[in-house]
This record gives sequence, C-alpha cells and structure tokens, in this order.
Amino acid sequence: MAFPPNSDKERPNVNDDQQRITTLKTKMKAEEVSLTLLAGTDAMRYLTGWREGGHERFVGLFVPQDEEQRAAFVVPAMNAPQALKTPAEVSEVFGWSDESGWYTEVQTLFSRYEVDSGSVVLIDDELLSVHLLAMQSLFPGVRFAPAGRMMASLRQIKTASELASMERAALLIDEIFEATVIQLKAGINEMEMREIILQEMKRRNTSPSFSPLVCFGANAALPHHHTGTTTLKGGDVVILDLGCVWEHYASDITRTVCFGTPSDPDAAKVYEIVYRAHSAVMENVKPGTSGERADRFARDVITKAEYGEFFVHRTGHGIGLSTHEPPYIVEGNHEPLLPGMCFSDEPGIYLPGRFGVRIENIVTMTETGLRSLNTPPSPTLRTIGL
Repeated sequence: MAFPPNSDKERPNVNDDQQRITTLKTKMKAEEVSLTLLAGTDAMRYLTGWREGGHERFVGLFVPQDEEQRAAFVVPAMNAPQALKTPAEVSEVFGWSDESGWYTEVQTLFSRYEVDSGSVVLIDDELLSVHLLAMQSLFPGVRFAPAGRMMASLRQIKTASELASMERAALLIDEIFEATVIQLKAGINEMEMREIILQEMKRRNTSPSFSPLVCFGANAALPHHHTGTTTLKGGDVVILDLGCVWEHYASDITRTVCFGTPSDPDAAKVYEIVYRAHSAVMENVKPGTSGERADRFARDVITKAEYGEFFVHRTGHGIGLSTHEPPYIVEGNHEPLLPGMCFSDEPGIYLPGRFGVRIENIVTMTETGLRSLNTPPSPTLRTIGL
C-alpha cells in the first residue's frame, strides 16, 4: 500500500539529509551501482534523519542511481506515518501488512528502477540475512554486494555540525564518569554500579550509546565482561566503559581506577604502560597515517614492555551515529586517517584471573594531528578511597 506524500507544508530548500542522498547517487553512478538498499540502521538515519529497526520485520530505504527517480521507503504499515515525516522528506512510502508481507512492494520498486539481471544492488551490511536470502530468491540475476564501503566513504569524515554533537556527548560522558566513580563503595555490585551510571545519564537528559560495562577485580581482565553481580572489595582494579548520545551521536570512554591500594603489585606498572601506549597514538598519528600504523604505535609500546600477548584487541574503532563504525585502528587497515575522522584510542592489557587495564578517549583528526574530545586520562592509576 503506497501512502501519499505530505503536501500540507511548504518544502524548504535542500537540507543536509537530502544532500547526502544526492551525494550517494553520485557515488553510485561512478561505480555503476543501480540501487542501494539500507535497512533500519544508522546508515538509514544518516541519509534521512530517521531509522526504525523493525525487529524481525522488513524495513528498507531504496535509493536509485537515477537523479530523476526518488528514493522510497518500504516499511510496516504501522510505521508509515513516521517514515513520511523524516527530515530528508522521502515522500514516497510503501506500507506493507503482516498478512501480505513485503515482497510485492519491493518487486514494484525493482521494476520501477529498472533493476534487472546483471544490475548491482548494494545491501546494508546489517540487513537481516533472511531478508537478503528472500531478495536473492526473488531476483536471481541481480548482483548483491555490501553497501558498507560506500556508506563509510560518506560517513567517516564528520561535518562541523556532527562534530559539535559528538563534542557535547563527550563532555556529558566525562561528567557522568566523574559523578559515578566517586560512588564506588565496598560491597556494591557491578549491576548496581551500572544503574548508577544510567541514573547519572538520565539526570543529564541523555541515554546510553551502549550498555555500560562495569568490571570489578579479575573481571577487568575480560575486555567485554558481561556486567554481573560481583561485589567490590578493597584493592580491586575497576574498569568502567561507558558512552552516551547527543542528537543521536555517540560518545565512548573507558577508565581504569583502583578501589583503595591495589592488591596486585603490578597494577600501577601495567596502567602506566597502557597510558604510554595511549599517548603514543595521540603524539604520533598525523593526517595520512594508516589505521594499521596507528595501531602499531600503541602495540609497539606494549610489546616492548613484554605484555604484547595480553593486548588482545584492536587499538580503536570509528564512532559517530554508530558507536562502532569505520575507520578501524587495526592491523590490515591501510586506508589513511583524514581530517574530520573520529575514532577511539583504547589500548589495553588483560592479565587472566588478575586484572585488566584499558584507557579510551575519542579523538578527531585535525589538519595537524589528533585532538581528544574527552578530558585527558590520568597518567597514573587513580585510587578511589575506601
């Protein structure tokens, strides 16, 4: 079922979202891509100012290469009124019912856009596989390929407006961390601490960009520990990994502290090694440095200190509308880091059964080097009194 476009208001001049769709069309033409299909993800929000996950239901934004043809939504009928009011003013919306499904609407658009055998269609990297498999069955001659690389080429370099939102999110998360860390006390458990973090976010009219990670003692040796019921005791190393959003843009920091005097004699030394690795990225990465080289600046410090085997993840990830997006600061990424890109600088050392240390700030590349959006981390292991 096609819904009529909104026509009861004067249309403004082309806005940022509309311009982003135009830019995508230009890139599609250059690479001979007939159609780009985005799911209800941050990629959709980037182009339209709106997203709807849909749960198991199909949600799609269809962007044809032809400049004369309009983009269109195919969404569950219950979401059609929202799709009609996106900032990008995508005026054509096809709503499908649970009874009839979405195949007919998609077939209509493929026919309209003249997508046929041999055509290249880019598919959102996060589209459910069951939906992609259905389209491959409906259109067996079409060449489906990931849209991630092309969308990254649009999203990686932040505008002044995007950067302003990220700076605000960074300021908020710095405040939230400081308000939270002073509430550590003997006997509190990780889940209770997470609730304190969420309450501090609520007080500042923001929400989490991901579920906060709270790691006490030996749990800090697990980079992605699942926050649980472990209670805090004197001498525990504590990792807090948290982020919030402002105008849909994310922040993400990790801080390592100790509750009282460290019970492990190596905690302070390991912290200072990780701090040097974090600083090596800040000091040495310049415009044009590859993601791989940036990773090595941190990794070399930790390896030379003979803890290389305990640095078990990449040095960083891009961030923006998504908490994790390109560019990735990792071995094998030979793409240059350019002004306007934003990413994390988060080396870590994790000693199984003992403790872990991670230090993370979000940075942006300027014309001369990196600038942190967050306050600098402590150069020595900070202790929170009992």
